[in-house]
Amino acid sequence: SIQSAVEQMSRRPAATDDERTLGNLIVRESGRLSRVLTEFLDFARVRVTRMEPVDLGQIARGAATLALAHPSRAENVRVDVQVDGSVLPFLGDEDLLHRAVYNLVLNALQASPAGSTVHVSARAVERAHLPSGVSFDGGAFEIAVADSGPGIHPDIAERLFEPFSTTKPGGTGLGLAVTHRAIEAHRGYVLVDSDGAGTRFTVLLPRTPHSTGEPA
Repeated sequence: SIQSAVEQMSRRPAATDDERTLGNLIVRESGRLSRVLTEFLDFARVRVTRMEPVDLGQIARGAATLALAHPSRAENVRVDVQVDGSVLPFLGDEDLLHRAVYNLVLNALQASPAGSTVHVSARAVERAHLPSGVSFDGGAFEIAVADSGPGIHPDIAERLFEPFSTTKPGGTGLGLAVTHRAIEAHRGYVLVDSDGAGTRFTVLLPRTPHSTGEPA
């Protein structure tokens, strides 16, 4: 309502150049505040609301397609999605999982140099091949997002998943916090590997009797 009112006022024939400039400033800043509020509410609402069979491969593809359409990505950045297997069945909250993966892909697209490729993969991982410190009796499903950007700024590396930690101009620092909470809500992990040659986020979710289609 604030944006609409100011836009109408600044478009009046009698409006001066200064009034139009101030009107544009108010519209831009109210839009920024709206985005911050929306992301903060998303963060506050992160919880599993329903558990249903989902295909993690389809979630990875859908999140990548949606993020690729975002106007903030660098010019000519591509997304390559590789899914190992026809179906990766998991029992979870589809909306929450989609939001988590979308945030990772969008971050990668925003960090990538023009003309580069963001790699997204989804696969099943056996227990013996899980990283040290991660223990799922039935193995895991892995969704990985890798870019060739400048890496994560050292100032925020240790608090990467804390709310409001960001070095991006205009960023709110809530996207990764939402992702972390969403994956934790599914008893999973988000791992990060970053250096000057790029960043790789790896989501690991437990394969359970329900998620693998085996009898309970």
